[in-house]
Amino acid sequence: MAKQRLAIVRGQRINNRSAKGNPAYGQLKGLMNYLAYGRYIDQPTFALRPGSEQALGHQSTAGSQQRGLWLDHNGAATPHSDALHWAKEKVHAYGYDYTYQLLLSTRHGGLLPDDFNHVLAQGSVLSGVEEWRLMLHADTNNQHAHVILLRQEKLAKAQYTAWQQKMQAALEQLQVERYQERQETEITHSTELGQDLAAAFELEHPETTQRRGWEIGL
Repeated sequence: MAKQRLAIVRGQRINNRSAKGNPAYGQLKGLMNYLAYGRYIDQPTFALRPGSEQALGHQSTAGSQQRGLWLDHNGAATPHSDALHWAKEKVHAYGYDYTYQLLLSTRHGGLLPDDFNHVLAQGSVLSGVEEWRLMLHADTNNQHAHVILLRQEKLAKAQYTAWQQKMQAALEQLQVERYQERQETEITHSTELGQDLAAAFELEHPETTQRRGWEIGL
């Protein structure tokens, strides 16, 4: 039987160039909008004139139901508009031709944003990418983070595989550590609860508990 993985790292690459070879940010923007708000924000009806039924519905979805906060490589929260500006500037001002969208998923959850940033930092040595934007989602059974990273050059297949494996190992290790920490906390809590219940019993039944150990048959 195949061993169940405690964590998964998957990726997808986006070309930030149009068919004519010009810098193109639209596909990346659509992806980031989807991650932040869900599948309706980039539909054509989202831009309909105010007052139409479709426009009102989509605006409501986008305005009130952001699925998470964008965090940068330092763990600082950033508004969606700032995250989009960061990505657009990377493409149009600095010539980053490739976007890598990563999915980091854990089986037992319990990880913090700093944990995901730690995993990504471990991979930086191989990817050469030292900044990114990530968003945690908790809308499935498994905790997961979506990550946006950009590069000026495409990673070779061997580089990408090594990068993925490095992050996979780091994420697996963190998942094991966090799971063990929770188990230890639960055991400690159960022990303390048992001690509290025993103490409460003694207070309620002092005579019974005081005679214990003395009633020895001769």
